[in-house]
Amino acid sequence: PPPPPPPGQAPFTPNEVSMMLQNFLGQIDIQGSGAVVASPDTNTPGGSYYFHWARDGALTMHTLTILANENPSTYSRQFTDYTRWVNRMHTLNDPNNVDVRVEAKFNIPDGTPYTGGWCRPQTDGPGLRAIALMGYGNGLIKRGNSSFAKQYLWTSDGSHNGGAVRHDLDWVVSNWQSNGCDLWEEIRSTDFFWNRFTMRKALYMGADFATTMGDSSTATTYKSTADSIGNTLSAHFNGQYLFETQSRLQDGAVICGLNDGFNNDTMFPASSSQVAATITSYSQMFRSQYPINGVDDGRGIPGVLYGRYEGDHYAGGNPWILTTACLAELLYRGATELAAQHKSPLSNITATAWKAALEATDKTVSVTQSAMSSPLELARSLAQTGDGVLNRIRYHTSPLFQMPEQLDKNSGVEASAKNLTWSYATVLKAMHRRGEMVTVFDNVQQHA
Repeated sequence: PPPPPPPGQAPFTPNEVSMMLQNFLGQIDIQGSGAVVASPDTNTPGGSYYFHWARDGALTMHTLTILANENPSTYSRQFTDYTRWVNRMHTLNDPNNVDVRVEAKFNIPDGTPYTGGWCRPQTDGPGLRAIALMGYGNGLIKRGNSSFAKQYLWTSDGSHNGGAVRHDLDWVVSNWQSNGCDLWEEIRSTDFFWNRFTMRKALYMGADFATTMGDSSTATTYKSTADSIGNTLSAHFNGQYLFETQSRLQDGAVICGLNDGFNNDTMFPASSSQVAATITSYSQMFRSQYPINGVDDGRGIPGVLYGRYEGDHYAGGNPWILTTACLAELLYRGATELAAQHKSPLSNITATAWKAALEATDKTVSVTQSAMSSPLELARSLAQTGDGVLNRIRYHTSPLFQMPEQLDKNSGVEASAKNLTWSYATVLKAMHRRGEMVTVFDNVQQHA
């Protein structure tokens, strides 16, 4: 493994982040088609990954908007091609007897739907695509360029089915309670936390976007639907943790959903006691699932490795890079929130919940009594734990930082698909959130 960074230093150096970014960008906009390849690996335990998955593609493009700090010129070619890909896809008749907007995956580079047996429909796709495209469109509009949005994302003349964003969000409004597949493409439900939390975000963003585009009536519809979805989500906290669905309670999809579906409001912010309780429960469960976590603890390696869910059998049922990196991002975001609110008193409930979460997640962390009463000190403990989680990923990845899908649950060696685009997306996003956190810490210290 590559040598660990000194304590307090970022888990990956700027040069290492740049290496990962180049690997990541090489899997976006394949042959100028707009497609995002899930992985160039054609020989995995699940068959070829050389497809454009709607979910992976949308989350990848959303990550690009975050990495660009909403400066759209950085990745304008990729987004122009991706938008063209989405609008073209919206015109297709789906051969699999589902609305093409909830099709799972597409061939590269021609964009035709995959026709083999698969879990369909996948109802999270429309909202996730809209989030990515609105992130790009909003960045352009902020810089005085609304022509792209008016031409491709939200059209007044009805072209492109009303625009890529509107066509997808209209599907969500009409179908958010419909039956569909989970993000692992294995089980069905009408009520997945991941799907609903990301749909809610998409519709609130969509309401603002519709207002910007001069469509107040659609904005009202989107907002009221988002309110309705939000009203169902508090039931996903069972007193101990947030659960994905009744047939699969503890699921790494929840951890990623808390990042990808967060709408900068009061529903499940990263620093909340509900999130802390969820991390406690999930860290305990994933520790018990994977022997490598105990081995790493014995080596003094900080952090923990997360996977998909208890009893997973796919490719042997291993830790996943992407769910582990989602945990790191969530911890960094929680640290940022606590630091930004450092003048507000810390409730005993929140402090106690976070002490349990951090000590369950990282056996090298001990939360002191002083951190229990200081939001800023507690924020530093969350930051340290986030670093530990990424350092555990670092310990098990190659010196070239080519991110696989999984790590073997016994040995920690790279497993399943090589160069998974979604793995890069989550690690890069976590490192970006760490940078935002450091900026907030620095600002607090300067004004102390």
